[in-house]
Amino acid sequence: MPPERHYLDPMDKNLLEYQGQLSSEVRVQLITLLQCIAFYNLGKRGDLKRLVGIALELLDNAQRYNVGSDVDFTWHIAGGELVVRVTNKASGSDAERLLKSVADIARMSPAEVSKAFKDQLQEEGYGEKGGAGLGMLQIARKAGNKIRAYAEPLDNDIFVCRSEVSASLDLKRA
Repeated sequence: MPPERHYLDPMDKNLLEYQGQLSSEVRVQLITLLQCIAFYNLGKRGDLKRLVGIALELLDNAQRYNVGSDVDFTWHIAGGELVVRVTNKASGSDAERLLKSVADIARMSPAEVSKAFKDQLQEEGYGEKGGAGLGMLQIARKAGNKIRAYAEPLDNDIFVCRSEVSASLDLKRA
């Protein structure tokens, strides 16, 4: 995993950082808090729901595929972009699926992402952990292919996974 950046540019803002257990209740509270933080820091914009939705999808994936109960979550502004990052522990197969999904999306055009999303919606059934495989595709529909994922082995088929999404705050480029 590349080293994490531990400093903020004076123009950057660390708007929310959470480290702790992730449950459905905590996820709902974080999203409610994010809606307030987004409105306060970014103002009234037509894309606030999209930006908060990115965080919701990442948190949902982290909760669904977490082999522990703790996560690290950050929501900050860096260089004119919103950066949402989630770190959690996952099984080797889940880490591999995350990396493959992000790599596949990186090779897709926006039209291909939309088609893959629609195709996945038509698939019957859910995965063994309840997901339908739509999370990263939904994020890609909202943020383009500005998704990165890293996985580092910890021990006994447990990996530390970090998912990061950047979204432009320039309404003309968003």
